[in-house]
Amino acid sequence: MKNIATKYALSSRIIHWIMAVLIFLTFAIGFYMDEFLDDDAPNRYEIYDLHKSFGVIVFIFLIIRLFNRLIKTPPALPDSISSRDKKLAKIGHWSLYLLMFLTPLSGYLMSSFAGYPVNLFSWQIPNLVETNFEFAKFCSEAHEILAYSMIFLVAIHILAIFKHYFFDKNKTNILKRII
Repeated sequence: MKNIATKYALSSRIIHWIMAVLIFLTFAIGFYMDEFLDDDAPNRYEIYDLHKSFGVIVFIFLIIRLFNRLIKTPPALPDSISSRDKKLAKIGHWSLYLLMFLTPLSGYLMSSFAGYPVNLFSWQIPNLVETNFEFAKFCSEAHEILAYSMIFLVAIHILAIFKHYFFDKNKTNILKRII
């Protein structure tokens, strides 16, 4: 088993795992809202506000993460990873960054265009758009597609770890870099 000496910076690792938990929770709450929450549920607005608050926090952490990435350059992938897999990893990572940006943004726009406030718990985020229900519906569809796309890419991201560990010729424990 080939070990990797180079790890991500501690700040990068902490931000990565905080975002992973936040994204999972945000998706789980959103899935619950979409599939199980009744329109007349007494706690409906509290659950929506919680989902929106986590979405805002994910967006804030993304900004922090991008600044951190500028300061703390990620370590190079080990030589045991094929050049094809290195290219796929780069595409996958930048696609995840794009989805981590677009998913909360589409959620904000969906709520704002529908005339609903977006709160970070008790603080209201300014609404920068006028009510437009047609565009709210478009943003709603985009939000759902983007969220499921992110979950799909996260699953591929996780499966790649297992692929490198169990199936590569030079079995590489790539997970050690981010733990």
